[in-house]
Amino acid sequence: MADDAEKSWGPKHFIQNTPCARNSFLYGMGGGAVGGFAYFLWTSNPRRSYHALVVSFTATVLLYWVPCRYQYAQKRLKSRMINQGLKTHIVMQGTPEAELLASAQEQGTKS
Repeated sequence: MADDAEKSWGPKHFIQNTPCARNSFLYGMGGGAVGGFAYFLWTSNPRRSYHALVVSFTATVLLYWVPCRYQYAQKRLKSRMINQGLKTHIVMQGTPEAELLASAQEQGTKS
């Protein structure tokens, strides 16, 4: 029963276990607070400054989240390719195909 409560899906679970989520929300909260406060100082209208807070929060989160997730996906793709290459190298080690590949690589580096 306690395991089910720990595995439940919620905002805390999302922020803790999703890459880039924590930093995105922290920067978004800071950017939203600064944007809302600046707009309040400019207009002295609390309702419109709240709207500015929400807009600046959303913009900051999205502007941080999208590039961070893109870079994360690129890193995962590269690590998968490296792992697959290592597995292939281990499997092929000592076979005639590996010796042919090694000799072809040696000839390619000499010329």
